[in-house]
Amino acid sequence: MQLVIMIIHDNDHMNSILVKMMEAGIKGGSLIECEGALQAIGRVSSDPPPVFGSLREYLNPESAAKNKLLLCAMKDEEVAVAKQIANEVTGGLSKPNTGVMFCLPLLSHEGLK
Repeated sequence: MQLVIMIIHDNDHMNSILVKMMEAGIKGGSLIECEGALQAIGRVSSDPPPVFGSLREYLNPESAAKNKLLLCAMKDEEVAVAKQIANEVTGGLSKPNTGVMFCLPLLSHEGLK
């Protein structure tokens, strides 16, 4: 078992990922709204963030989109399917401002089927 942690910037992409994962038989997980560190700095700082890509959030922080964080425990063989789905839906997680995905081994768990 592994804990898949996926942070996706586009909410529509996250919804599509969840639907496709369910269609592939990957069920469960928790979805949490989150924001990136640069978004938070741009929201609370009186000085502009040092990164030009954050200028939009600095000028209008209320319009900054919230990211979605997915925590999903899945079988080892399901991880490759989840990666494929995430990359297909987003056009590739290697593209800037798309999202990130990483996995951690679950050494022990309860309440999972």
